[in-house]
Amino acid sequence: MPGVEVGPASAAPGGVLGRAGFAVADLPAWSAAVRTMQAGGREARLLCIGDSVTQGFGAVSGGWTPNGRAGAWPERLAVLMSGRGLPAWAASVAGAGTADAAAGGYPAYDPRVTLGAGWSVNALTGMGGKLFSGAAGSGGGWSFQPDTTADRFDLWAVTNTALGVLTVETDGVVRATIATTKAAGMEIATVAFPETGGPVTVRWASGGAVFVAGGVAWRADVRRARVINAGWGGSKAADWTTTDQPYRAYGALPVVAPDLTVVCLTINDWNAGTAVATYKTQLGLLIDRALASGDVLLMTGCPSDPAQGKAGYAAQGAIRDAAFEVAAAKGLATPIDGAALFGGIFDGGLMFDAVHPNAAGQALIAEAVRARVMI
Repeated sequence: MPGVEVGPASAAPGGVLGRAGFAVADLPAWSAAVRTMQAGGREARLLCIGDSVTQGFGAVSGGWTPNGRAGAWPERLAVLMSGRGLPAWAASVAGAGTADAAAGGYPAYDPRVTLGAGWSVNALTGMGGKLFSGAAGSGGGWSFQPDTTADRFDLWAVTNTALGVLTVETDGVVRATIATTKAAGMEIATVAFPETGGPVTVRWASGGAVFVAGGVAWRADVRRARVINAGWGGSKAADWTTTDQPYRAYGALPVVAPDLTVVCLTINDWNAGTAVATYKTQLGLLIDRALASGDVLLMTGCPSDPAQGKAGYAAQGAIRDAAFEVAAAKGLATPIDGAALFGGIFDGGLMFDAVHPNAAGQALIAEAVRARVMI
């Protein structure tokens, strides 16, 4: 039976390693998934849906760079969970968001990813924002370097009738050949290989272009909760409910099948002036989609600064209240109140700019989520 990895501080107060009774009262599906993992079953999946705050902009000195991904609250959350005795890791990629805007391109934001010749961040979007694409005939590869050793990779591949065939390799050896020439959608292909500390590389092999939404690295003999950062800079609630293509985020959500989806989508809606009724409709659609596989925990954003041209506090409060109303109507757990967490108004000491938290603000969010997802 696969082992449950001992976290670095599994004996810390509140540690849950080996507790058959793990139960967060208002998150029953998540709790059941953790218990299954503790018993040697599949890893529990926690998906973080949000905007550029979730993606991590502002957590480092250059906004996106250097290595802004590592400072984002989902990555911090995985560390905190492990430190409290629930082994977790964030060895995953879920879309490029809008981090291709980083000085130096996407890899400057997330150095675990390398884009070889013929690969780029594409304007088409899926789970977690922009997709990665490999042009037909390209000789390079899309590579992901996990944080630690792995022997499995769940590739999130976009499919469509005009696309091509790709290969997945480790240590210079092709481990799988995957045809993405099929009906439109996103599929997860699990690729097995000998344990390695090196990267997983995806290459175009034949046919049309190939598209990758991301993937998750793991080890078959270890169980750790997966914390997946699907932050999408600039996104509003409506961006997550687009249905024009099955590979969009809305279509891909049941494929990812999270046991818990943490949703924080308020800031861009209040700053864009989204009508409250429209916001509630779109947020409700996203919640219903996520509830098909697990629990949903909403979180509202930290206050923006009206003095720097952002929405007034009344407009921010209206969207915040709308999120709470939708949560109540759907029977969800009480949302995490980002305004209260940051003191009710814009707090420059916790912020990188008028909208985005700095490293201290990201750490505050991570701890607030950790307190809600653990016993």
